[in-house]
Amino acid sequence: MSLSLFKLAGKQVLVTGGTQGIGFSIAKGLAAAGATVIVNARKQEKLDEALANFGQAGLTAFGACFDITDGTQIKDAVSSIEKHHGPIDILVNNAGIIRRSPAESLTEADWHDVILTDLTAPFLMAKYVGQYMIGRRSGKIINICSLMSELGRDTVAAYAAAKGGLKMLTRNLATEWAPYNIQVNAIGPGYIATTMNTDYRQPG
Repeated sequence: MSLSLFKLAGKQVLVTGGTQGIGFSIAKGLAAAGATVIVNARKQEKLDEALANFGQAGLTAFGACFDITDGTQIKDAVSSIEKHHGPIDILVNNAGIIRRSPAESLTEADWHDVILTDLTAPFLMAKYVGQYMIGRRSGKIINICSLMSELGRDTVAAYAAAKGGLKMLTRNLATEWAPYNIQVNAIGPGYIATTMNTDYRQPG
């Protein structure tokens, strides 16, 4: 497919959880379309490995090491990117986790971890990046939801709750920030072969 309709030269994109799986593929696609891509991860070694993979593919990307569940780290990281790399034109809220368990035995700790990472963190990212976008009256935010934001199934109560919440957060921000020329959208992928569902895809 030609990328002529999707050229992003001159645009800068921040992709959370961009070192593997869906996020890595999204980041590669955006870089191939000409965007300046910044990938986020909590661990520097993961960033280094991902950036090496970008280089091997003939693409350029930068890394930003910070924890998306920590509002202070997000605020500082976004400020640093805006200062040293330039405006974040597009934010892709991709990072996420899952804890599979029957609802009746799901621990409170696992519930809180999933809600924090899959719902609260995208809100915090949108909040701190959005403050700059509002000032510029321009920006795009893409939240990676899930099929589970529309449907429920066994063993993913926390994940489905978080992704359903993220879908509604997307709708709310799209309405609230429309006057600032900020478009907020979501993508709801189905099952994709990534490390998140390796065990689930094993036979038996």
